[in-house]
Amino acid sequence: MPAFPEAEWFLALGRLMAAEGEEFRRLGYAETQFTLRVIDNDSDRVEATVGLEFDGYTLIRAESVNDLDAWDPDFILNGRRATWHRMLEEIARNGRPEMRHTLSSLALMGEELWLESHDQLREDKFFRFNQTLQEFFNLAAKLPR
Repeated sequence: MPAFPEAEWFLALGRLMAAEGEEFRRLGYAETQFTLRVIDNDSDRVEATVGLEFDGYTLIRAESVNDLDAWDPDFILNGRRATWHRMLEEIARNGRPEMRHTLSSLALMGEELWLESHDQLREDKFFRFNQTLQEFFNLAAKLPR
């Protein structure tokens, strides 16, 4: 099984998302293309940048991104490796992170996860589709360890 943040790891979540289709239909249609960045814990070095594209109730694309201009993300979700791993460890243990460690809570504080975008309306897609994105990440509890 590939590991976070490899594109294949996200594609595995995408397959689980398709299998859980009714849950995602309940949350509503999500249409966003964004990148997720993993930043080194001890420096500002970017360890990985992965692009994710959701259309409707499915993940339609996940790939490593080298050229942000070509990918043209709605927003970039940045976080240090330790933050991502803490959230994923809580998901593995409990099926979901503690409330203060959800994508939304961490991004609202702006210290552990932070958003970047050149367009405020496109950045708003993070907040509009946040529950879908969190439930997508929560599927990690079903991945083999």
